[in-house]
Amino acid sequence: MTLSTTTLLGLLKQQKYAFFSGVPCSNFADLFQQVALDNDMMSVPAASEGSALSFAVGAALAGQRSVVALQNSGLGNIINPLTSLVQINCIPTLLLISVRGHTDEPEDEPQHRIMGAKTHALLDQLAIPWSEFDGTPQGFMATLLKAEEAIERSVSFAILVRKGQLSTGLGVVVNGEQRESDYPLSVGCALEIVSESLRPTDLIVSTTGFISRELFRLSDRPENFYMQGSLGHCSAVAAGIALAHPSRRVVALDGDGAVLMHMGVLSTIGHASPRNLLHVVLDNEGYVSTGGQKSTSVTSSLEAVAVACGYRAVSRCVTGAELGEAVARSLSTEGPHFVLCKVNQSHSRSLPRVTSQHSPEENKRAFQIALTQPRTFHQQAAPVGVAR
Repeated sequence: MTLSTTTLLGLLKQQKYAFFSGVPCSNFADLFQQVALDNDMMSVPAASEGSALSFAVGAALAGQRSVVALQNSGLGNIINPLTSLVQINCIPTLLLISVRGHTDEPEDEPQHRIMGAKTHALLDQLAIPWSEFDGTPQGFMATLLKAEEAIERSVSFAILVRKGQLSTGLGVVVNGEQRESDYPLSVGCALEIVSESLRPTDLIVSTTGFISRELFRLSDRPENFYMQGSLGHCSAVAAGIALAHPSRRVVALDGDGAVLMHMGVLSTIGHASPRNLLHVVLDNEGYVSTGGQKSTSVTSSLEAVAVACGYRAVSRCVTGAELGEAVARSLSTEGPHFVLCKVNQSHSRSLPRVTSQHSPEENKRAFQIALTQPRTFHQQAAPVGVAR
């Protein structure tokens, strides 16, 4: 059984919910797009789950009933505001939690396994009542009535949504064809340009989602550390490696959603100033791997933030020539460098998953060996376009 997102929103509004915020997940289908189109509900596309909850608390303080949508992996990001803001002040919020890695479903990607097994227990530990949605309009309404009892006691309530329980509402394409874009480069084309400039000994840390999957498709090599989950932490991991191994050049392959989630890391990188770090941000102005929901980078100048945070050199690129020149310049001078490249949302129809060949632990071991036993300049990396 499935429930359309338009029906879900109608039921929420029937219960007087008027404010929505959150971080996208593919299990939510086109929910975020539908909320943005709904004139009766105010929506804020938050950069992180903690911020989404805080926006909702503000709306609740101002008298509006609020909903926060997040993936269960994001529970870790809201424990502090849940306990020290929501619960201590008795400000109830309805949580729509997308459950990945559920123990009675087919095996999901490994980064979801631990939280999938712990979601119920974590909510219980936090004294947050919860209910699993059954996929029907009647079931969702019954769950909202259970939530009503908790919210009347000033207690938050969680509704757990699983894969396939929500369907698109008004025909918005989810995980389908690319949107029209003024940007000529795809993520794959941009990664080809970056890869062609690297030496075999250069290390790469790539952010979770399609960027890691595109890199794996184009140039799988031991020197690549593919982030599995942990959205927003790619640049900090790369900077940590660069600081610990100043003789090795390190490239962080990041996305706009990830940078927005933990933008304070830019200030830390500027302060720590790893001279061997190149931070490349492929900005497609959306969360493509979860359905193409819009990010707020369209109204933000991430390159200006990097300048203000103390990166030694910053570039903004749109064309392949601009990106090639910026990467070549960055790899030949001291960093930290920040290269923002605007890209479109086009991807290969059948992007392979890193885990089809490497488990996270296998990837870690291969990366650590490549770090401690670097290849010589005469040894060639895997050719671009070929995954080993």
